[in-house]
Amino acid sequence: MLVLVIVLLATLSLATPESESNEQTLEVAEISGEMRLSSRASMDALGLQDFQIGPLATVTLDVHPLRSQGCTECQSIPTGFHISGDVIITELIDSSGRSGRVEGTLNITYLSESTDEHTVREWFNIDWNAGPASSHWVGMLHHTPAKWTPSEEFSSTFLETSLGFESRTGPFVSFSDLGETSREIEGCLPGGFSCSKASQSDYSMIVNFTEPREATPIAHPDEWHVSSFNQSSNDEPEGMDGMRGILSLDETITNSHAWSPYPNASSTAIQTWNLNVSNTPNFSPMTSFFQALGLPSISFDVPAGTWTESDFPEWSTGVITNEQGELVLLLALLES
Repeated sequence: MLVLVIVLLATLSLATPESESNEQTLEVAEISGEMRLSSRASMDALGLQDFQIGPLATVTLDVHPLRSQGCTECQSIPTGFHISGDVIITELIDSSGRSGRVEGTLNITYLSESTDEHTVREWFNIDWNAGPASSHWVGMLHHTPAKWTPSEEFSSTFLETSLGFESRTGPFVSFSDLGETSREIEGCLPGGFSCSKASQSDYSMIVNFTEPREATPIAHPDEWHVSSFNQSSNDEPEGMDGMRGILSLDETITNSHAWSPYPNASSTAIQTWNLNVSNTPNFSPMTSFFQALGLPSISFDVPAGTWTESDFPEWSTGVITNEQGELVLLLALLES
């Protein structure tokens, strides 16, 4: 899950409105609206490779705060949220001109370990349940050094206008308050080249806020494990090959470690590449949209190091290790 999830995935933070009655910062409670899937990437991310670009996704999602229990290595208690609800995709047209629709449910769990104004690690679990188009991703980001998340960032991202706020850079985003506890957001998706400030937006969302609620405790995500693999296998892994179009990879190298979210697993195919940092972008997807929602963006600076893909009988993993041998990105595509 990429484009739709990128639009929604983040932590509760600075752009939320303040309640005048008690001066408390409100938190996101509901997200609803429509999104036109105007790019090939957005279609492929939802498992809609066989359909034409341009269907309409209608989302109705609830947001609840979380805190994790059982992290033995954390400097602070990880906190985050759970997003859940329905996504209905209509106006689907296949290669034969036939129309259709997809109904699915989306569940996102996100946790962040922070110290002062820095983020150390982030965990996510994204489950898109939509029949043959389903996908299930889990992952962890380890920021070395810790990522700075200053509270002043919002003011530099948006320009205030007579109608509300507009993004200064990147895909166009605008938002305006509909009262003390609601906000309307419109804008363009990355890669939606027909969308601009002067044209019809790719999405229109309504965000409802509420007073802070008690966070629900959940078990902390399990640690990843070093797994065995068949050294005689020359097969190239396939489960994570889509990431190769995002990362810039150099030559393959010998690697003796496969990583898995489950213990005692045996890899069936593994391959490691050196990362070409000069050609690999640092990721900060849809920063303006996140902050307009009241949710700051996730960003990741790709370090010098290696990218390792491993296939297992029922899942695939992708891991970035920096030059010091530290794990900085862990991704797993699980069986849906």
